Amino acid sequence: MKFKWLIGIFFFMSLYAEAEAVRPPLRPLNGEQFTKMITGADVIAVGTINSVILSKTSAPPLETVMIHATMAAERILKGDKSIKSIVIEETFQQFPAENNEKSVTTQIAGPAPPVGKYRNGDRLLVFLKSLDGSNIYRPLGSGNHDAYLGIFQITADGVRSDRYRFDEELTKYGKSEADFLNFIFSIKGE
Repeated sequence: MKFKWLIGIFFFMSLYAEAEAVRPPLRPLNGEQFTKMITGADVIAVGTINSVILSKTSAPPLETVMIHATMAAERILKGDKSIKSIVIEETFQQFPAENNEKSVTTQIAGPAPPVGKYRNGDRLLVFLKSLDGSNIYRPLGSGNHDAYLGIFQITADGVRSDRYRFDEELTKYGKSEADFLNFIFSIKGE
């Protein structure tokens, strides 16, 4: 009896060790974390997405998706002020979607790695890192579950993130684009 019990515990522990832990959501973004984003970015820009290309390569059982977005820069808040067009690239892996009615689609447990949402015509505020010193960029926090994604949507209602909430201070500034940008300048010292 004890032997069966030990085998059961061993089996359970081996499953537990292989399972990916479900991560809690990030806390609301606060001024200190936002300051770290400003400091860590090579480029901070406001612009409009004018091209989005998705490409996929398959390496069973997963496929790698590459997002290639081009943004027309309206305003550069940090970085080379002469930039007119910004190329953003992100990659992530997923199980391929099946179109067969008899198939079952499997998903990885836990939250998906954070990547930006890009649609033609969207206005964004982006915090970017250069890829290997090139003129191609990746948003801060891209693909990292424990980091804040450096992409914010600019709408008539202000500035917001699709991935996490703002704390009370940032919520106050996020109600208008001008207030949010002025908050960034106050942190940068301009």
